[in-house]
Amino acid sequence: MDRYDDAGVRYCLGNSGALKNKLGITQLDDVEAAERDITALTHRIVEYLPPPYSLQSLQAVHRTLFADLYDWAGELRNVDISKGSTRFCTHGRIEAEARRCFDAMARDRWLQGLDPDAMCGKLAEHYCEPNMIHPFREGNGRVQRILFEQLALSAGHALDWSDIDPGEWIEANLGGVRLDYRAMQAIFERIIAR
Repeated sequence: MDRYDDAGVRYCLGNSGALKNKLGITQLDDVEAAERDITALTHRIVEYLPPPYSLQSLQAVHRTLFADLYDWAGELRNVDISKGSTRFCTHGRIEAEARRCFDAMARDRWLQGLDPDAMCGKLAEHYCEPNMIHPFREGNGRVQRILFEQLALSAGHALDWSDIDPGEWIEANLGGVRLDYRAMQAIFERIIAR
């Protein structure tokens, strides 16, 4: 689970860092374990949908993944969050920034007709931009990876996330914060089915 700083207490149980949940779990490690167990099952029932995609697409995936654990599954966060020195999109701008990102994907025709090399460049760019929005209090990475699996599938490619080192992934995302997509592109070049 990503550990975020946030300005509100709507989501957290006191100072424990554990997110309020439907199961009454109060310890951070136990919430993380419950998330892993639940999403290991619920990701299997996420339905494939072809483009066009939108913020509502992300919300639907989030709701499917986390509805058994969080009352706020599928809802946009209403607090500002950061991770380390990276501050994510101000919560009041989530909808506008998401629309900008999805409009850019639409202009790129949802990556249809691209060869694998061009596809990887566009996947990197389009992955990093919505990652900075982080529309949910928790679960953003899992939701975004599912949506990008569907985006790639709709363009005739498959992604295999299993061979990514967590440190490498974090560094690639931090590169994206600086609009440097090279590390993320290298990851997509490795995980795309050719």
